[in-house]
Amino acid sequence: MKVIAFNGSPRGRESNSHIIIASLLEGAREAGAETEEIFLVDRDVKQCRGCFNCWQVTPGECVIEDEMSELLKLYLESDYAGMATPVYNLFMTGLLKNFADRFLPLATPHIHKNEDGTFYHEGRVQKFPREFFIANSGFPGPDNFELLKMLMDYKEPVLEIYRNSGEVLSSSRESIPDYSLQKIDDFTISLQEAGREMVEEGEVSGELAQRLHEDLIDDGDYMRLANEEWDEMLKK
Repeated sequence: MKVIAFNGSPRGRESNSHIIIASLLEGAREAGAETEEIFLVDRDVKQCRGCFNCWQVTPGECVIEDEMSELLKLYLESDYAGMATPVYNLFMTGLLKNFADRFLPLATPHIHKNEDGTFYHEGRVQKFPREFFIANSGFPGPDNFELLKMLMDYKEPVLEIYRNSGEVLSSSRESIPDYSLQKIDDFTISLQEAGREMVEEGEVSGELAQRLHEDLIDDGDYMRLANEEWDEMLKK
């Protein structure tokens, strides 16, 4: 079994998205899966041109010469494929949006209607991986992910993680209150457990999904910590 995650953060290996992915994939490996994390910031993925050549001229293949054909191959070879992003302007990063737009060759131009009245293009390939999704926000509170949640309603992923106060994951542990350090450690353990459950059970329990969304730090403490860190950086 293979589990792959596409990290859409411009901060790459220094990102909070990577911190979350790393623990989730660690749990998946413990359950016997082969895992890989792709840092999109390091890959050559150009914007979709909207030319529809992948539907008309070279069906199923994009005419743009970059690394996207390799990444699509990795995606389709996986049993579970995840996308991860920090929240930028209430949505995903441009890196991840460009990547998602380039999935067009995997669909046909034919339009169909779902029973609920929505529409879709039929898939060109026989088997798609099951998906999971990770988003983290630098703001506290639960209201930073509404647009992303609406998008995921169409995809029905096996796991969704919406991590508020995400910057606390990479803050200096000396500056974080003791109670929050314990919550961060518990979050890491829960991520590993979720990776194992995803591989072993094919789903993540509701109780575990709820634990993944527990606050890591009080809103007031987080705002104080974040603002103090910015004050220090602005002095330099």
